[in-house]
This record gives sequence, C-alpha cells and structure tokens, in this order.
Amino acid sequence: MNPKIILVTGSAPPDPCGIGDYTASLADSLENAGQQVEVFCHRDWSLTGTSKALLNLVAARKALVHMQYPSLGYGYSLGPQLCLLARQGIVTIHEFSLAHPLRKLSLFPFTLRSPCIVMPSQFERDALVQRMPWAKSRVRVIPIGSNIYPHAAPQMDREQSVIYFGLLTPRKGLEDFLEFSRQVRANNLNWNLLAIGRIFPGQEAYAQSLIASLAAYKVQLILDRSADEVSDLLSKAGLAYLPFPDGASERRGSLKAALAAGVPCITTSSAQTPLELAQSVVLAASPFEAVEVARRLMASETERFRLSQQATEYARQFSWETIAALHINMYRELGGAS
Repeated sequence: MNPKIILVTGSAPPDPCGIGDYTASLADSLENAGQQVEVFCHRDWSLTGTSKALLNLVAARKALVHMQYPSLGYGYSLGPQLCLLARQGIVTIHEFSLAHPLRKLSLFPFTLRSPCIVMPSQFERDALVQRMPWAKSRVRVIPIGSNIYPHAAPQMDREQSVIYFGLLTPRKGLEDFLEFSRQVRANNLNWNLLAIGRIFPGQEAYAQSLIASLAAYKVQLILDRSADEVSDLLSKAGLAYLPFPDGASERRGSLKAALAAGVPCITTSSAQTPLELAQSVVLAASPFEAVEVARRLMASETERFRLSQQATEYARQFSWETIAALHINMYRELGGAS
C-alpha cells in the first residue's frame, strides 16, 4: 500500500476559500489515482491550536505531509510555518508575486526544511526564486485545476449573457464588471448579466454595497451555489468577463473553470499572462473596450464557438488526472509513494 499523503489546510468546503476547494479536489483526484490521502483541515492556529496540529502531524510518522498555503483558516498565524520547521513536509505556495511584503517575508521558514516547494505557475516560481534563490533547486511548478467540473462538451447555442464568477471581495475585478454593466445598460444592450460567487468573510459590508449597485444595472446575483449548479450556469453562458486587476494568469481558478466549460472569456493581461493563455481568451484593457469586444462576439456565433473550442483545448492540460500524476511523481521522488 502506498504511504499516506496528509494534505494540510486551514480551510475546506464549505468554507469560502479557493485553496480549500483546491485541496478537496486534489484529494479526490489523488484517491482516484490510487494514492492514499487524508485531508487534515485545522482551523485553530493559535499557539495552543498549532501545538495540537503539530502533535497530530508528528504522530503520523510514516506519512508524507503536504501543506497548502495560504488559506482562509490560517489567518495571520505563523503556526503553519512552525509546523513545517518541526515536522518536515512539502508546501504548495499558491500566492507569492502579489503578496504583501510581510507575507512574503513570512514564507521564509518554508524554504529552510521543505524538500520540495510547489508553485502554481512559472511566473510565481520565478518571483519566489528571485527573492529566495537558495530554494531554487527545490522549487517545481505544478499548475492548479478548476474546482468546477464541466458536465458536457461546449455548445454552439448559448444564451445572450455575460457572467462574472468569483469571490465577492475587493481587487477581484468586480468594480470593472460593475462599470461594464453600467455601459451595457447605457447602450441599451439587452443581455442577461450574472455575477456568480460567494461573499468572503469580513467583506459583508463591501458585498452589500456592491449588491445594491448590481441591482441598479439589472445584474442577477447568484450566491452560494453548489459546484454542479455553477457548472450548469457556466455551460449556458454566452461570454464571461473576468477583469483581473493583476491580469489573467495560470493561478486563476475561476478563469480555468470558465475556460474548461468552454465559455469565451474577455479578460485582462499583464506580465504574468503566458502567451498560450493570451491566445485562448480575448483581451480588453478596460470595461469600455470589453463592451465593444462583447458586442462584436455576440454578433458572431461562429466566432464564439471558435473561442469556446480554443478555451477547452487550453484547459485540457490542467485536468485533475494530469495534476494528480504530477503530484504522485513528486511524492515518489521524495519516497512518499510507490
């Protein structure tokens, strides 16, 4: 029997945390590939809570520990770092390039004992190595996948709708989607507009102000739906507008969910947008430009279907089967799988 892999996280479904969702999907894909795996979701990272977590991890002497960082449940605690200093294990760092300088500094302990540091993209890997070059030989790239699984092949006949998909929190592009919606209504465009997501804890006041604004432009707000329900909504959408302030990248699970569902996506670009991704979406630098792009695409069913096929082709490389295989190869190299 393969040695157990313990996936450590501070959040797991139903918590509104993308990394918690990712961890659950990774666990499922590893189990489907025959790997013995346990999700250790620990939400108390006070000094006492960290001690309890460490005791649990130390007790599992024969297992390989693989921490997912950050996640909502960790908060600002350094408990996860202390655990991997005391009990050696792998860490996947999902965010680095745009993290606050203090957050970046807090990642230093992970580079001391972790035999492998996983990053979600080449851009994120290079950003880490530039700051912490001593870890270079231990850093590898394993992409993330979509936590929303498409149920069917891309359809040519889709609704005249534009969707936004993601957490309701600042700096996720919702402000641009709101301006896009205002422009759509000002131009008397009779499209269905939908915002699909969840309210991030601590952002209730922001969400409430946003909800009122969305209602003013007849945007249907759809909250807290299951993965199957979201998949169904994506499968029917005509277009997605996902204007990331820092540009589209391979670490955006919401973008990958839309692409996997074959939704033609309008988004933004930056230095972290790889060429292959840029060629699978339509780029718009502002909400005003996005309206014109959407108008052009809505007028051409053939062009939308071409983009839909391109999107699913790009997303295919991030299948969970592929991601599980990359993880198992890594575990095998480290002596944690057979």
